[in-house]
Amino acid sequence: MDDRLLPLNSSFIHEIIRAMGLPNNGLTQPVIRFFFEKSTLQFANLVLGLDREIEQHGSMQGAKWLLHNFVTGFDVSGAELIPPAGPLIIASNHPASYDGMVIAACIPRKDFKIIIGEIPPYQFLPNVSKYAIFSPPVKNTFGRMQTIRNAIRHLKSGGALLIFPRGGIEPDPAFMPAPDAEFHHWSRSLEIFLRSVPETQVLITTVSGVISKKIFNHPFTWFRKSRPDRQRLAFMYQILRQALSGKELFGLRPRITFGELLAGETTLPEIEDAARRTLEKHLNLQKVHPVTLPERASAQD
Repeated sequence: MDDRLLPLNSSFIHEIIRAMGLPNNGLTQPVIRFFFEKSTLQFANLVLGLDREIEQHGSMQGAKWLLHNFVTGFDVSGAELIPPAGPLIIASNHPASYDGMVIAACIPRKDFKIIIGEIPPYQFLPNVSKYAIFSPPVKNTFGRMQTIRNAIRHLKSGGALLIFPRGGIEPDPAFMPAPDAEFHHWSRSLEIFLRSVPETQVLITTVSGVISKKIFNHPFTWFRKSRPDRQRLAFMYQILRQALSGKELFGLRPRITFGELLAGETTLPEIEDAARRTLEKHLNLQKVHPVTLPERASAQD
């Protein structure tokens, strides 16, 4: 057994408690473990497999390996816009769940990284972490500035960087209303990156179909009231259900549109306008490239 399995599992238990808005104490932990530990152990095994797969084959193949357990495949439009080299920001909406994995599965670059929230499970995943630039909570001003510096350094080296500019969970365009409602909250850090590395191109991206509507309406999500919090609970429950069953359960087939590649002096309002155009294109698109996820053996120690 991988020595990381049990501490990683405990870390996932803590994340569930936090997402449910419950106190993390001696009363809640045994209850959550009783209901979810079989699922979290299975998921922890999968995530450790992902870490090994990324070590052996890189982020693109690792993402495809993990996605096979959770979706039937995915559909892509605009992949020809992805530059093969040079500083690149992939700016995407963030319905959460598998969105980052779906995007990673489309980026054939070894210099790909993602800005992602700093949560405890990553300390057990060194190979996944190599492809991440961690962003601490908003109140940690020094840590957030360090994230910006690390991102600028990566872009200056010619790397590709996935960023979810909202910094929070956005509606899934597949079935949720007003999927563009958060675009005007996209972070001004985009402008900082572009001023610091002006040769950077920005690839505007839309992802949908990563949350099951059935699970979003499940009573488990009623622990929280706000749409983002319910969405977080929905994708956690969705993942755990599928990890326990060992197969895809909800007929999920995400869609991704790489809509516009912006270059030169680009402002945040221009990026927001491009995001709205890309979303409209995404919702009306008829022609897509289907991606099948081939079965692969689990990554071994």
